[in-house]
Amino acid sequence: MNSKILLAGIGGQGVLFAHQALAACAIAQGYDVTGAETHGMSQRGGSVVSHLKIGDTSAPLIRQGTADFLLAFDPAEAYRTLPYVRRGGAVIVNSNLPNYPDERVRAQLATMGVTLCVINADAIARGLGRASAANVALIGFATTCDGFPFTRDAMRETIARSAPERFLEVNLNAFDEGVNAGS
Repeated sequence: MNSKILLAGIGGQGVLFAHQALAACAIAQGYDVTGAETHGMSQRGGSVVSHLKIGDTSAPLIRQGTADFLLAFDPAEAYRTLPYVRRGGAVIVNSNLPNYPDERVRAQLATMGVTLCVINADAIARGLGRASAANVALIGFATTCDGFPFTRDAMRETIARSAPERFLEVNLNAFDEGVNAGS
């Protein structure tokens, strides 16, 4: 398997936990993994971008126009990082905005053959009483999107192994609700 996944969000959204969980899932399946994170004022709500390459370990960063998947934990960060997505790739976004993305962006994604999957992961997490679980809901949802490199079962097992004990139940519930939203 060769897959390039770009994760984008803002500080405090759990982008790095998501990166670690996806990497752990790939490693558990015997794949080589490399990646890098960029933090821009992440502790103050700034941009956080994480590059994850599975199988192709020639360089840690994903070049623009080559990402197979963009997992965006914030709708504005999705817009900002769209240039990284390749033709035929997929964009998986956490958004509560009506008509997201706007018509022009939808048309451009369609022209490029990019699949768009949108979920309100924040609402799922708030419904579970832990707003910070939106990242795990987004990962669960991603496993239902065509071509995503990890199965629901493999990713759920990884979340179970990776989540801190005190957040295990809420993370598994968030993951399951994300899966259910995509099914």
